[in-house]
Amino acid sequence: MRKLLLLVLILTGVAFSQAQPPAGGRPLERIERFRKMRMIEMLDLKEEQSVRFFARFNEFENTRRELNRQKDETLDKIERLIRNKADSKEFEKLFTEVEMINRKIGEEKLKFFNGLSDLLSVEQRAKLLVFERRFENELREAVREVQQRRRGRLEDQ
Repeated sequence: MRKLLLLVLILTGVAFSQAQPPAGGRPLERIERFRKMRMIEMLDLKEEQSVRFFARFNEFENTRRELNRQKDETLDKIERLIRNKADSKEFEKLFTEVEMINRKIGEEKLKFFNGLSDLLSVEQRAKLLVFERRFENELREAVREVQQRRRGRLEDQ
């Protein structure tokens, strides 16, 4: 666990400290590759299973990214309405849009997860659920630590 945290810290430190992307790819891509390697480890995927899993996973991620992009666009519209002190009816239409997109994201997650039942064991699917939460928490904590170290270095100067 400490090794994971250290690696994520290093990756995030590199991401925040370099103006140019590192030779090994952009920092977010490196974190994503690390995430996938950790998934393979935690789920104990065999080679064929891994190929099939990531084909589905990548398709799901693309769908999720597109839905989040749509949601961001709608939230941008809401921000503009706030700045322009718009009529409440205009807000209501966009609230419905955000709700529909959130529902679609949830449906896609469920479809992806349930669609893994022919590929992953029940235990592997359980590990996947736990992995997602754990990885997000560790990444958030690593970013927080990097920020605290930076603040400490700035205060020392």
